[in-house]
Amino acid sequence: MVPVPNAERAAEWYQRELEFQVLNKRDREIDLRVHQGEALLTLVEVDSFEPKPHLHAEGHVPCFNFYTHWEDLHLEWLHSRGIETTEIMNVPYMNVSEMKDGDGNVIGICHEKESSLYHTPHEGALPPMFHRVLAVFLPVIDLEASIRWYTDKLGLQLYNHWGQGADLMVGEGETIVTMIVMDEPVHLEALRAVEGYPYYSLQTDNIHEVYKQLKDKGITSEEGLEQDGFCRFHIRSPEGLTIRISDREPIYVR
Repeated sequence: MVPVPNAERAAEWYQRELEFQVLNKRDREIDLRVHQGEALLTLVEVDSFEPKPHLHAEGHVPCFNFYTHWEDLHLEWLHSRGIETTEIMNVPYMNVSEMKDGDGNVIGICHEKESSLYHTPHEGALPPMFHRVLAVFLPVIDLEASIRWYTDKLGLQLYNHWGQGADLMVGEGETIVTMIVMDEPVHLEALRAVEGYPYYSLQTDNIHEVYKQLKDKGITSEEGLEQDGFCRFHIRSPEGLTIRISDREPIYVR
């Protein structure tokens, strides 16, 4: 979920520059699809707008990243469009960079190499600029406690643990949740950077049953809300992130 000062204007930028599709509009929110990816990018119009920065600038940790088939991360084309990016970091399993959208929000770009667990082979003649949302990054202090909470309470599955972080799968979904261990001052700054709106959203086919199950597990939430025919409520992780739980709402292409 990305804060913007004007959702309509931001959606036009993502359509024009990155070829995303508008799928759904609600009051002050617009959902965008990244190519044919499952996870949506939600633009959230906020009154006191500040661009979403890195969770950890020195560690090059954005809030989320896009997967690209292009090994050069399409940077030359982005630069030709006046889109600001960092230099490519070539690491053992991936090439990564960060870009800024039209409102200054920092977004990661990643190409996973064939040796990576998350490599996606390209099918067809010409790959899209961005293929899908690859990962949502969570700042954590206590990695083991966070893993237990997300697996025991929310039902995520631990997929990869490398000591200073871990990847969790959301059901059978293609987008992973990546935990990054941070020291307390950096973690506090990361939380301050994403205050005021849900950090990310999880969808379910049975929101009322999920609400009851989470309540039985001791997870409190704010009062639920019905909007535009679907229900949602918000919970808070032990380390302070606000998470939206919502109906798997129907998608209408406009």
